[in-house]
Amino acid sequence: MTKLFKSIGLMSGTSMDGIDLALIESNGKEVIKRHPEFLHLRYEQDFKERMRSVIYKAPTLMQIKEIENELTLIHANLVNEFLAKNKIKPSEIDVIGFHGHTILHMPQQLMTWQIGNAQLLAHKTGINVVSDFRTRDLMLGGQGAPLVPIYHFYLFHDQSRPTAALNIGGISNITYFDGEENSIEAFDVCFGNAPFDDLIKKKFGQDFDEDGKLSKSGHADFIIADHILQNEIFHRKPAKSFGRDDFAELIAPITNLKIEDALATFAYMHACTVAINLDFLPKKPKEIFVCGGGRKNVAIIDEMKKWLTGIEVKSTEEIGINGDSVEAEAFAFLAIRSLLNLPISFTKTTGTKSPSCAGVLHRF
Repeated sequence: MTKLFKSIGLMSGTSMDGIDLALIESNGKEVIKRHPEFLHLRYEQDFKERMRSVIYKAPTLMQIKEIENELTLIHANLVNEFLAKNKIKPSEIDVIGFHGHTILHMPQQLMTWQIGNAQLLAHKTGINVVSDFRTRDLMLGGQGAPLVPIYHFYLFHDQSRPTAALNIGGISNITYFDGEENSIEAFDVCFGNAPFDDLIKKKFGQDFDEDGKLSKSGHADFIIADHILQNEIFHRKPAKSFGRDDFAELIAPITNLKIEDALATFAYMHACTVAINLDFLPKKPKEIFVCGGGRKNVAIIDEMKKWLTGIEVKSTEEIGINGDSVEAEAFAFLAIRSLLNLPISFTKTTGTKSPSCAGVLHRF
């Protein structure tokens, strides 16, 4: 029987809310056992502000390395807490998939930077770590993102075809398939939670619009939105990937609206951009399974249901999958595939010249 690897996945996303931890068992292909225990650790406000300063200001290399090690130790403590809580020995875990936190993503310049000291994480947990999933893809002509699609393929393998999954994090990305691995197509669509969270932070000092209540109470400004939606970035053909700031200047005029109207306008624009990008797929899916934090924003989901005609928009919970854990599980899965030298990115996902494996192994 093919070996099942036990792998922990760790994800610190562009929304900058904290760390997700998930455990899976898998052979790197069709067999996936998802551990029911899932942990989310919310970053302390002081740490989050210092992380923001690393991304948005002009930090010294010393400041970057200091925050990197602090970030890593927070990850290590979470892993050790999870193992203790579930009475799991480090020796029972084959690998940790460690994404780190993206502070720079400029694929056209062959630059992507996820901070995180993988060797320190391996040392503090006593578990081998696979990290740096994006750099090799860039060297092979890819965008370095999205990387989750191969996990979406196996996770949603039993759903009716063609199948689509939409992950709404800081950036929204879509995965589509209608056959085997070589049918997978995926790309970043546009902003996801990022502008919602940034505006809420600026106006109220809070991290997000809980359940999208404020977004739902507003009225979209269709005139401003439709004008901005004419910009090339919303119509760009795949392969493509985005950073959280790629849309900031374009959508800045919207932030001058009443906050609830600005948020409603973002939700409308997100739905319109998803609709535009569905035209890049070979066929329109009958269903879209939504995961990531954005699925909890009622306005985002309702706008998609309104504008994606003929398509059912479903939360992953409707098919028994915790939408919060998918991305962390994906990096656990990618770590296993890296150990097995199986491809994690493909020509029609990241734009790499050929299916490629990536990830760097750090032994404890």
